[in-house]
Amino acid sequence: MNTPDKLEPSTYTSHHVESFLRNYELMVKSLPEVAEWWPEMDDFERQHARTAYFSEAWAPRRVLGALYRAGRLTAEQEAKLAALDDELIQHLDEANLCYGLDLQSVARLFTWGTPLAQSDDIIRIPIRPRTLSEIAPALVAISMRDA
Repeated sequence: MNTPDKLEPSTYTSHHVESFLRNYELMVKSLPEVAEWWPEMDDFERQHARTAYFSEAWAPRRVLGALYRAGRLTAEQEAKLAALDDELIQHLDEANLCYGLDLQSVARLFTWGTPLAQSDDIIRIPIRPRTLSEIAPALVAISMRDA
């Protein structure tokens, strides 16, 4: 697969987009259930979950972002992508437990391309205090630079 930095949008068809969205949807929708089972899973089952759900969805999600930025998604595809991105954010704890996706990883959605960036709706991000402690220095540095 082409990397999004060198992405040629015309090489991806509507079939590709639908396939990428299905895989991403499977990963996001399965997060609560996989996270519930995670403590009881053995290493083989965890690796299978990472391969079956995460590996098949995360790299194509980056491509979906590039295709979104290039205007290659239909309005329905954009709406679905926005809903899935929002749902992923809502399940940040589960995404971290199962796939190691932390706030910084999920924030990449906004650099890759997400319809959420155009929304005026409020996004609620569940975050642990220790995560805030980790990112606070960077946030303070940004605010000091912009002051």
